[in-house]
Amino acid sequence: MNLAYCPGVGTKRNAKPPPPAAQQPLDQHALNAALRLFVSTFVVDDKRSQIHRRLLTSERRLETLASLPRWIAVGTAPLEGADRSPAGLRARLGDITGVRLTEDGASRTTIARALELDRGTSTVFIADSGHVAMITAADGPPILCSRLRTSTSAARGKR
Repeated sequence: MNLAYCPGVGTKRNAKPPPPAAQQPLDQHALNAALRLFVSTFVVDDKRSQIHRRLLTSERRLETLASLPRWIAVGTAPLEGADRSPAGLRARLGDITGVRLTEDGASRTTIARALELDRGTSTVFIADSGHVAMITAADGPPILCSRLRTSTSAARGKR
């Protein structure tokens, strides 16, 4: 048996995260559909149409994005620890794709890429599934919104 030395065997390889997904612009029809999904899933009933209108047009979008956390009707949690990094969020949720809405417009990207791009600004990411959204704010940690029930909350609901 010939055991020859192979240069690549036993050496550490670079464990780089995947390259950032390219953002894809979004047309008005697709933005409207994503916003309908978001407001019907996450926003309190009496503010749904107002928030939908304001996010759809650029006129008062920044103001509405900044006030968005107070109008969320479902469970929210600030991203903490490893989840505050794009790599940590990717490890927790995977490469969820969806719509990223900023003051300047909307595009398609992943939730981890949205977190990377939106630190310190008011934005919202809406997952295609409609089960998850992420709100970033100019002053505070990003907020994860989910309509999925955890096992703890599900157990509490059965009692």
